[in-house]
Amino acid sequence: MDARSKALMELLSAWCGPFFVVTFVFFWGWVGMNIPPLSPHLSAAEVARHYAEHSGRIRVGFIMSVISVGFYLPWTALLTIQLARREGRYPVLSILQLIGGALTMLVVSMSGYFWIIAAFRPDRSPEITQMLNDAGWLSVDQLYICTTLQMCAAALVCFFDRGPDPLFPNWAGWLAVWGGFTFFPASLTAFLTTGPFAWNGLLSFYVPYPAWLVWFLVFSYYMIKDANRQVATVARA
Repeated sequence: MDARSKALMELLSAWCGPFFVVTFVFFWGWVGMNIPPLSPHLSAAEVARHYAEHSGRIRVGFIMSVISVGFYLPWTALLTIQLARREGRYPVLSILQLIGGALTMLVVSMSGYFWIIAAFRPDRSPEITQMLNDAGWLSVDQLYICTTLQMCAAALVCFFDRGPDPLFPNWAGWLAVWGGFTFFPASLTAFLTTGPFAWNGLLSFYVPYPAWLVWFLVFSYYMIKDANRQVATVARA
């Protein structure tokens, strides 16, 4: 692959970030009816009724969200390359960020997979549908550590980047650290079905998920700027 093609591939991968955010919020949040989330306090019959009444819409929403989250991977791959250029030899943090991003994609896909199954047979036992709904929410809420590690690893490279043209400003690194740590209250979703720490609560849903997406968009902005610089450099050569 020549230098121009490589630079254009980097730019395309960078734009996968905003594309992911827009499609994911639309399909996972609106079409899949996760905004607002279904309350964990609902009975099995109420949960089953929700899936029965909206079976087609829920399946479409999460099928498309599982596809859209695939765009998280090229974005993560590019971030790995951009961080590794600054980290230098033995880029441990860049590789950790890569692993965290790949696992994030898997965890988010798995939660959608459980909700697709829950909507697949609306006439099954309500208790089974409730269990699948629980599995979807608890998987994405309890397995957040891979995302936190991705965000914090990227932040550390940002802090150590002392070059003349850093990839990210320091404040973006602190945003990543803060965003990564906002997921920790979600651990309490394993115990609570009401209040701010339930999976539909302020501190387990309305703070960490927007913080993650805001971090994603901020990093995407600077990644696109860097990719555009690469394209311009190749064009001048």
